[in-house]
Amino acid sequence: MFDPTAFDNLKVIFEGAVYDLDLSGEIHILDRKDLFDFAHYERCYQIHYSLPYKESISIEFHLKADMGHFLAERKMMTEKNTAGADILIVYKGDEKLKDGRKLLEETWGKDKKWEWKEVISSLNPPACEGNLTFNRVITEEMVDDVLQMISFSVETLQQLDRIDF
Repeated sequence: MFDPTAFDNLKVIFEGAVYDLDLSGEIHILDRKDLFDFAHYERCYQIHYSLPYKESISIEFHLKADMGHFLAERKMMTEKNTAGADILIVYKGDEKLKDGRKLLEETWGKDKKWEWKEVISSLNPPACEGNLTFNRVITEEMVDDVLQMISFSVETLQQLDRIDF
């Protein structure tokens, strides 16, 4: 029988919470990917969503685990528990997202790490991307934190929608 990893358990909870929001009409799921990189022994589950009526700004929520996470779980390392997954939240949008940068940074809190990118394309209009990372490994004991991150991400999309850029 298959023994699910912490990543698998977090993924099931994470996926269920996002699909519940989609079914209730609060968000619209645009895409999802469940990836396994055999060369690096990494897993990544990502789901891309927006508000149902506004796809110009969206979120890609990534749940990632690498070999270190899996080895920590199998060897049951207790000194520094890295059994679990990392979370990356990617805000994607048009140039208006750049104007919402300060709002997002203040709303999520100053203890988070942001990377902002501007995408200039010869084929598409300019775009903006904000990558939000957290300074901790998410473990199975932090399921409530993951659920709060998902809810909070939807709230931030709603806040951005209310701003008149």
